[in-house]
Amino acid sequence: MLSAIALAGDTVDVNVADVDELSAVLIGIGPAKAEKIIAFREAFGPIQTPEELLAVKGIGRKTLEKNRSRIITLLIKPQTAIKQPVGLDDTPANH
Repeated sequence: MLSAIALAGDTVDVNVADVDELSAVLIGIGPAKAEKIIAFREAFGPIQTPEELLAVKGIGRKTLEKNRSRIITLLIKPQTAIKQPVGLDDTPANH
């Protein structure tokens, strides 16, 4: 069963995801490559940027580019909407 990580907007945090989550969200990544990603992060620590995945055997530039928008790392987080400050608008009372 997949957790919310794999289902939340087709993104996955490569530092916490398991084999099922990685292979479900990342294009061209099956269970074998997902296991290699997990082995890489266990051997070298948290993945800082998507480019670090190029060091994983079987992951090339094309695979990285297909998945760039799906990958969450320590330094690459999904963009969140900027909320407008409450109480400010274009009325004269707020100027």
